[in-house]
This record gives sequence, C-alpha cells and structure tokens, in this order.
Amino acid sequence: MENIVDQPILSRSGYKPNEVVNSLQKSLQDASIHSTGKCLHLTAELVCSGGIDMLYKILWEYALLHVGIGSPRVFLYLQQRIKDVENILKSLPDDLAYSNETFQLRIGEIILVIRSAPTHSIIPWPKVSTETHDEGWLRGANIDPLTESAALRRTWKPEGDFSILRTAGAQISKAINDGSTERALFWVKWLLEEDVILRKNNRGPLTTIERGPQTAPSKQRTEVSYFILHLYSEIYKELVQKQLIRMNDEFRSLIDLWNNPPKGISATSKRQILAILTQILTEVPRWKVPAAPGLIKDPIQLSNAVKQVPTFFKEVLSYQKPKDSHKLEKAFKHRAASEKPTKKVTAALTQMEAFDKAFELYLK
Repeated sequence: MENIVDQPILSRSGYKPNEVVNSLQKSLQDASIHSTGKCLHLTAELVCSGGIDMLYKILWEYALLHVGIGSPRVFLYLQQRIKDVENILKSLPDDLAYSNETFQLRIGEIILVIRSAPTHSIIPWPKVSTETHDEGWLRGANIDPLTESAALRRTWKPEGDFSILRTAGAQISKAINDGSTERALFWVKWLLEEDVILRKNNRGPLTTIERGPQTAPSKQRTEVSYFILHLYSEIYKELVQKQLIRMNDEFRSLIDLWNNPPKGISATSKRQILAILTQILTEVPRWKVPAAPGLIKDPIQLSNAVKQVPTFFKEVLSYQKPKDSHKLEKAFKHRAASEKPTKKVTAALTQMEAFDKAFELYLK
C-alpha cells in the first residue's frame, strides 16, 4: 500500500509550491507576451491552491524592489485592489470566490497592471561603517541650530528626543534640500542602526515619544523610524507649500504601508519603503512635472486583456482541489519563498517545463 505520508505536497495542477512561487516571481519581471500568459496561469494556480497571501507578498515585494519611484501610484493601487479582493473573500467561501468572475477579473487586472508599471532600479543603501557609532564621532556632524529647517524644529522635541536625533535630523534635512538621496539614506540607515545598538546595550531608545501607530506595541511606537517618518511628513508639507511636489495620496500610502506592513514581506522590502520616500523628497521636486505618472496608460487595452483572465482560472479549476489543502496553504506561507529549486529533475519540474513549451507553441 502506498505511503501517503511520503507523497509530496503539490498544487492544484501538480506543481511543487516553490516552483509556482519562483516561476511567478521570474515571470513578473519578464515583459514578453509569453510571460504574460504564464503569469496569469501561475497566479490562478497559486490563488486556487490557497496561496492568496503569498500572492500579496509577491506583489508587494515586486512593487517595492522593482517599481518603486518609477510609478509611486502603484502602492495606492495595490492597497485599493487588494482590499477589493479581500472583501470578496469575506463574502464568499474560498471555492466559490475562486470561480467568481469578478474575483478572477480583479486578480487578473492586478497582475496586468503591475507587469506594465514602469520599473526603476533599486537604490543600494550606503555603507555605514561601525566606527561611525563610536562615542564622539557624531560631534563632527553638528549643524548650527540657526540653519535648522522648520520641519526639523516641528519634529524634534527636547522633552523626549535625544540630541542625536536633532543632529541626524538636520543632516537628513540638508541632504534632502541638496537633492542628495545617497547622503539622506546614509543618515537614515545610521539612525536605524544606532537605535538598535542603544536598545541592545540598554541605553536607548533614541526617543521616548510614541510616534508609531496605536495598533503597535508600546515599545515599537518609540522606534526611530517613526521620527524619520514624522520629519519626512513635515518636509513634504513644506515642498507642497512651495508647489514643488504633488503626490499627496502616493506619499500617504507609503507611510501607511510602513505603519501597517503587509504580512510576510521581508525586512529588505520593508526598508525599501523608507528609500522610496527619501527618493520622492530628493528627486521629485526636480522633475519637470513633480507628480506621479499615470499607472494605466491604455485602459481599453487593459480591459480587453482582463477579459481573457477567466480562461486561465477555468483551466486551473478543472483540476480537483488538493486533498491536503491546509498543508499546501502552510507550504505557501512558510516554505515556498525560501525553498531553493532542487537540481534533480522532478515530475513537478518536468510538468512546469512542459507547460512552458506548450504555451510557446500555442502563441505560435
């Protein structure tokens, strides 16, 4: 008798969970027509196999690491559309939702819009050497209080903030005013590291003022990142008053994203939120049109493409629901993103390759 325990956990169409995730991540970055169809198929496969949370994670990380300032409106779009999808899932059992055309169209639209969004190379974070955290190093970075920005004066509070925040905040403000993204990111990273070091040595935090959201634990509400966000918000208001920037909704959506990060996104991806906010403040005021470009360039073309999406869901749903659906969902949540593809050719991998070849023939 076959040992059921030894059977691999496979998706609805018979793929290994990590193969679905890895292939979808690669296809999102490929602009070819073939990859568009493959993306839609793999998305339907992931969703109908119980991996909707993993899909959200993939979308957020792609937007943060590959789109970024190339199209800041993408973050507001994702927040709205994922909320729409979640509302459908709350109103219908999962299996009925998967076969619901409105649900399918919403999912497909998100994939098509994200794939068409302009990409932008991720900015590497500057290196912060360990000696910069030695006692006394910061003295050389002091700025004359008379030259402090009004934004910093509104942000820094002597009754709860260390003087370190005043010095580093002044450096960040100056870097933003000079349009130096790299220098601003250096001081942001320095503050994040300094806060961790002080807390670890029981000498912190850098502030006792709770600027974080009320939904966060009290200890987290004093993290230095919220001081940085407060300073950024004040700087943004000044730029708006000078008519140097018009990204109110996009800027707010990124701050909301930091305050309420999507489940499962990596620390690298979350930190990229601060990098994008920094870029908006340093680069956008120097754009010819200091506003976010439109996200959907051709609504008619998008509408026609979205109409094809139910076909991909119908194909996936023609397969039976996996028996170990709960184990499969757990595999997507906890292992799919971290598993490395095995070098040994497996049946699931062969099936994925066969799908690629079949789709190429179909397009011809």
